[in-house]
Parts: sequence; C-alpha cells; structure tokens
Amino acid sequence: MLSPQYTVHKSIKVNASSAEVASLVGDFNQWPKWQPWQAVDPSIEFTIAEPSQGVGAHQFWQSRFGEGEMTITQLDNSQLSFNILFNKEHIAQGTIRYLPEGDNINIECSLKGEVNTPIIGGYLALLSQYILNNTVKLALNNIKTHAQLATTGKDSVTDDSESSSGKS
Repeated sequence: MLSPQYTVHKSIKVNASSAEVASLVGDFNQWPKWQPWQAVDPSIEFTIAEPSQGVGAHQFWQSRFGEGEMTITQLDNSQLSFNILFNKEHIAQGTIRYLPEGDNINIECSLKGEVNTPIIGGYLALLSQYILNNTVKLALNNIKTHAQLATTGKDSVTDDSESSSGKS
C-alpha cells in the first residue's frame, strides 16, 4: 500500500530584503503577484477574506478540480505558517521561512499533507507531491523575481537621490 502522506520541501536564495519577502508572503492580497495557480489551472478563482494578512487571514478558492481554503496560523519576522483544506478532506500544513544568509535571503517552503480518500489516497498523495514539487518551485522563482525587482527599484530611487548634486 502507498502512503497517503506526502512532503514537499523547496528552497531558493534571493538577493532582496527579508522585509520585501515578508510583504509578498504575509498578505494574501500580494499572492496573485507570485502564486502560479492561475497558470496551472485557469479556472481557479480566489476569494480573500478580511483581514488579508496576519494570523487568522483566510483565503478560499474554487476551480474545476475542486475547492480549498488556507488560513495563516503563524506569522513573524522570519516565517509564515498555514493550514490548507482541499475539497473538505485533504489536509496540509505549510511553512514559508525567509532567513538571512550572507547578503541574501534563503526562502524555504515546506508542505506536509495527507490525502484521506479511501483506496486511492496513496496514488493521490503521489500525484499531489509531484504537482506541488513543481508548483512550489515555480512559486519560489516568482517570489525571487518580484522581491529582487522591488529591492532593485528601491535601490535605484535611493541611488538617484544620492547622486543628484542639489545645485540649481
């Protein structure tokens, strides 16, 4: 028998500030910038509850493949933890950590889930792990792009203001 449980763990180094990363992952209103689910499933529609950020923030989704909901359960300066419920039966917990590492931020995303569907749960767990491995990798790449562009944009503004002579 196949295990109904799965685990996904991916990481990426980002040349950006931890504050920039935290602003992208800690507010569900920012997730459309980087989450890849619309590319994977164009039928998906998200609803973000208020508040959209912090512990207790909640989002829902529906698509042709089912429905789900996610709740932020912990948030601090270095990580976000969340619970996911897929189709009212498949439970997952996740963490996104963003820790300084030299001049970079190392972002790690971990997911642990269990598919409780009788008989085929193990097969669905294998499929979930395969899909999530690829999707989490894409999400981390998207976070990297947005965080680095935002950080570079802020650096450019700072550099421009510092380089002006102030003479008229």
